[in-house]
Amino acid sequence: MSATGSAAPTPTTSTSGTGTATGTPQPTVDADLVTPGLGGFLALFGLALALYLLGRSMARRVRGVDQRARLAAEDRAEERARREAREREAAGGHGDADGTGDAGERDRRD
Repeated sequence: MSATGSAAPTPTTSTSGTGTATGTPQPTVDADLVTPGLGGFLALFGLALALYLLGRSMARRVRGVDQRARLAAEDRAEERARREAREREAAGGHGDADGTGDAGERDRRD
């Protein structure tokens, strides 16, 4: 082949500002002028919106779990109070007004 029609270009090493000593080209674009543009803004805005909506959804679900736990605790307390009242009635010790059940003991001491 002739010198003008060679198949592979010859590697050149440059010591100027456009390359390094190993021949790796350096970017010629000014990094201060490159911005993400509208696409980058929309992507970031979409991520922020998704994060906000996920946070709202999580807060709503946590409130629901807390409310169900509170209602379950109230139901257990009411059931315990009913069971204790039934046990007191079954034992025949109605007790006095404060619910201590020691009214009969005071009558026996007097």
